[in-house]
Amino acid sequence: MGLSRRMKNRKTVFLTGSTGLVGSYLLKILLQNDCKVYALARRKDNKDARARVIDVLKFWDKKTLPKKFTNLVVLEGDIAKENLGLSKKTIDLLKKEIKEIFHCAAVTEFNWPLEDIRKINVEGTRNVLDLAVQCYRKGNFKKVSHISTAYVCGDHKGTFRETDLDVGQRFNTTYEQSKFEAEKLIQQYRKKGLWIDIFRPPFIIGESKTGKTIAFRQGFYQLLHIWNLEIFDYFPGKEYFMDIVFVDDLCKAILNISFESSNSNKNYHPFGCKTAPFGTILDISSKFLGFKKPRLVTRHRFLKINPTPVQKMILNNNIFLFNSNVKLHSKLTNDFLKNFGFKFLNFNKMFLLRSLRYCLSTNFLKRERILY
Repeated sequence: MGLSRRMKNRKTVFLTGSTGLVGSYLLKILLQNDCKVYALARRKDNKDARARVIDVLKFWDKKTLPKKFTNLVVLEGDIAKENLGLSKKTIDLLKKEIKEIFHCAAVTEFNWPLEDIRKINVEGTRNVLDLAVQCYRKGNFKKVSHISTAYVCGDHKGTFRETDLDVGQRFNTTYEQSKFEAEKLIQQYRKKGLWIDIFRPPFIIGESKTGKTIAFRQGFYQLLHIWNLEIFDYFPGKEYFMDIVFVDDLCKAILNISFESSNSNKNYHPFGCKTAPFGTILDISSKFLGFKKPRLVTRHRFLKINPTPVQKMILNNNIFLFNSNVKLHSKLTNDFLKNFGFKFLNFNKMFLLRSLRYCLSTNFLKRERILY
């Protein structure tokens, strides 16, 4: 379950998305393993970049920053801007120092206007890769680790493997389409000589040991919230299964692969091979939180029941975006990680209850009565 022994070797990296869920957790682990990190972040809500990065780092672990303070350099910038909004002096420094880029920054909202989301998820990726090209030409740079999503599969029916990308799929959201376009862009930059590995996580939830998360926008949490509202007597999803990965498991897998792999330009599906049935998640959540459990039915059956306009609106931005006809294949990634003693945790009742307790502690969910 641990990290590669090679993590003990100091490495200098550049990290985007350092205040997001995946980026902030990667930052914590990188610092804990004595890496020097140049963390890119934006000024937001009257908070400068450094304050935002420090706040999220303290959220995960208050002990890391004091111990590794000198290893963290926060750069105020923006992936949507030319040269990431950084000065020539800073770019020249990065070209000399960084060995690897972890590109986590992205808009993850499902339905931004396509042209707007492309500016971040596609053109922003281009700007990061242009920096990588400059670093590569200096001779010290090794590779880019790009965080994508398993849902570049779109509406594909059947198995979607690590080696798949363009399988004739259409997309349910502009987010999916923009991440697909970013992967197509990466193929072009691979031809320029860059080593770019792609990681495609599915539903990402909080830390396995504590249930903590920095945000509840992800589909898993929104699903819990919808159930907790008690506005459905019937609910579509009888045929649905969820691929779930804990943020700590995901980041450890990414770093193990990053530090151990000698095979360039690979795609990885960093999650376990077991899926979680909707019905099981609903049963446990209903019992723990005490909400009235809706009856799970197929999507076809649900639409025949004549749901209200409000119910349709809610589901159009959540469950109706799920593709129940795809099987996400992750065996190649799991087999590779086994070589280094790493195995993904199986999402089960214990972990679900940890997540639910954390949701309660933050008042994201409410409890009707105590049953556990």
